[in-house]
Amino acid sequence: MKNLNLCIITLLISLFIVSCESNPCDDGYTELDNGVCVPDYVAGIEKNNNLENVFYHSKYGAITFKNGNWYDTENLIIENKKLQF
Repeated sequence: MKNLNLCIITLLISLFIVSCESNPCDDGYTELDNGVCVPDYVAGIEKNNNLENVFYHSKYGAITFKNGNWYDTENLIIENKKLQF
């Protein structure tokens, strides 16, 4: 009986650990502070009009593409060459 209880407890703890994923977003997406998942920035992504216009950049955080320019969260234009990794 002791072994059965130990096995059940171990199984429950394992399931709990596996089900707690730190990043709820799919691969290629990053969660912002407000809980929204946005696609990661990739050079040339601005040419794909099918995507939304908010992306995550590892240096600038959330960036927006509008009117042919990239903007940071303070609505300042980011030069394309600065976005390259």
